[in-house]
Amino acid sequence: MALPSLSRLLRSPLGPVSALALLWGLLACDRAGSHQGSHGTPSAAVLAWENFPLTLDPRQGQDQASQRLLALTHQSLLKRGPDLELLPDACTSWTWTEPYIELEFEFAGGPENRARPVFADGRPLGAQDALQSIQALLDPALGSPKSGPFKDEIAELRVEPVGNSERLLIRLKAPDPGFPANLVRGILGITRKGAGGAGTGPYVLREFVPEQRIRLDARPEHPDFARHAGRPLDLDIRWLPDATSRLLALRHGSVDACPNNLPPDLLRGPKGFEVQRRPGSNLDYIAFNCVHPILQDSRVRRALSLALDRPALLQGLMGGLAREAWGFFPPELPFGCDARPDLDFPALAADRIQKAEALLDAAGFRRNAKGLRFILRLHATPELTSRMKALALQAQWSRLGVELQILTREFGTLLTDVMAGHFDVASLRWTGLADPDMLYRTFHSRLVPPLGFNRGRFSDREVDRLLEAARTAPDQAQRAALSRQVQIRLVDLAPYAFLWWPDQVVAARPGLDLQLNAVGEFQGVWER
Repeated sequence: MALPSLSRLLRSPLGPVSALALLWGLLACDRAGSHQGSHGTPSAAVLAWENFPLTLDPRQGQDQASQRLLALTHQSLLKRGPDLELLPDACTSWTWTEPYIELEFEFAGGPENRARPVFADGRPLGAQDALQSIQALLDPALGSPKSGPFKDEIAELRVEPVGNSERLLIRLKAPDPGFPANLVRGILGITRKGAGGAGTGPYVLREFVPEQRIRLDARPEHPDFARHAGRPLDLDIRWLPDATSRLLALRHGSVDACPNNLPPDLLRGPKGFEVQRRPGSNLDYIAFNCVHPILQDSRVRRALSLALDRPALLQGLMGGLAREAWGFFPPELPFGCDARPDLDFPALAADRIQKAEALLDAAGFRRNAKGLRFILRLHATPELTSRMKALALQAQWSRLGVELQILTREFGTLLTDVMAGHFDVASLRWTGLADPDMLYRTFHSRLVPPLGFNRGRFSDREVDRLLEAARTAPDQAQRAALSRQVQIRLVDLAPYAFLWWPDQVVAARPGLDLQLNAVGEFQGVWER
């Protein structure tokens, strides 16, 4: 088989010895190490994950890998559908009984009711389990990092019997249309009486070896599998932090699938595996510090955004596995919009540069004798794709007479600096963009960290007014319309330079169907 050069493997972040040892160990494990069906066919799919869960406790897990595992083993009150709509999960229905301030969740009653979720030991899940799971997050003794929105926003929790069923009522302290986003899989995991433990998800944990492997057994009777014609497979999850090692293992056959963790350059050329893709709603963007002496002028931010050759960036950095973004949400979502028809975006790169030059001149930043206008610092991570993006931005902005100095930081350090406002420009990605309330949390002038996600200290009275009106809109149609107005204004004021919405991409052996929704939430593996 054709393999990447050994030199690429030796440049692994693990170091040459660790990377080779890990790869050798994985390739030495052939398919016989996986679960086998009665006719010799694999009953388990081997997946390569780039990160390993930091905890198995659904009340504590906040890192991406822990939430990804939690979504497989535990149900919540709600879950995201294929188009990111909020659907009932452990409950049978949900509604706002009082718009944006009181939620009601109906639960099936009676242990004989087949619609009622059951734990692995056969005990049914009820409204009381959901209530106690939320109360556990509020317990100061537990110190859950997930407690914030529950502690700050919930005024009352109660369970009421209704005939042969029961309902859970959640009353908020103030209207918040975005609160249900805290009640989805991967965030809230319902356990028996709120204790950390097993859930009622489509998979049951069978083995956990820290920083090596996780084995999960599928529950074929689970409703998640009932809607799919294929055969659900057990999961054997292996930890492979290096992308080249993941590719080698996939080509060798010791791994069946790599969900959303192979860079586009490794997906080119002869593969021997299938690439499954669907449009995504995560967002790659450049954040501007809007109180910076240079960047506080929206004309400067707008010029920098206009000057970016997004098609070239998409092809060179993403291999075409993304869509050009001109706004916060992609247009196919109910609250998304394509801002280009409403704004003056020159089609040709030369015209965009000319318009950007005029904006910088009007803002008072003219070229000096050496052709330089000003210098900015870009914060990026040392990961290869991030470094390549930074170099591409540096080259493109140099055409405007802007010098970009690149500072690499580990992600934790970078995020700490950005939250504190200690940056000029930062290369970042939003994941899980599935609710218009993220606009409020990200761009309202009051919600700077730690209160919210307005890390660039952006402030605009009209945006604040529109965001506040969207939060109190009487129906979803008005809320969506106001959200679209906000996004159009944001493109003009440019607190972000929107880049692209990456596709959700799975590399898998033929015959395997691994499903991700638009924000990359993992939803199961089936044999076709």
